[in-house]
Amino acid sequence: WSRGLAHRAKLDENAALADFCEKLEKACIETVEEGFMTKDLAICVHGSDVQREHYLNTRDFLDKIDQKLASLMSA
Repeated sequence: WSRGLAHRAKLDENAALADFCEKLEKACIETVEEGFMTKDLAICVHGSDVQREHYLNTRDFLDKIDQKLASLMSA
């Protein structure tokens, strides 16, 4: 969905929206790279050895992305 917003930013020549999209995508990627993910992604990483400590529920995962995005937006 960030790519859809980025395309809209391009069409509208909206630099602020493009900046937001870049930061949103970066926040998502960095959150997962830091080891915070939902169960479906954890299964891809850990396979059948996935344990409860390997993943977050959806709400907690979105909260982690929100924290990362807020940090990027304030920088």
